[in-house]
Amino acid sequence: MFFIIGVTSGAHDLGLRRCGCLPCCSGGAMAAVTCTFQQFTLFFIPLFRFGKRYFVTCPNCGTVYELAKDEGRRIEKDSAAEINPERMYVVQGASRKTCPGCGCAVDPNSRYCPNCGARLL
Repeated sequence: MFFIIGVTSGAHDLGLRRCGCLPCCSGGAMAAVTCTFQQFTLFFIPLFRFGKRYFVTCPNCGTVYELAKDEGRRIEKDSAAEINPERMYVVQGASRKTCPGCGCAVDPNSRYCPNCGARLL
């Protein structure tokens, strides 16, 4: 007898969720939430998932945060739930810095936006 078994990786987009205050940009925004997981397969049929991890991506600067597991499960079950910023941990820093006023890309060392003059945090 011969069995084809394996473990594969996957990701599931949970859509945009409201976040009270993203620490990187100091403002509330709709942030993309993603769930990654491993799944056990038998004859290419997924049997069960394990090792779930939940991530939030800032729409302004691209900073990626990992959510605590219980917070991630809550967000996954309730599509109207707001993300609690105290339950997020930075995984990958910002790839670029943007002005919270106009959205213009700015130098990471700038204190003011060259486009609109807004003070950068």
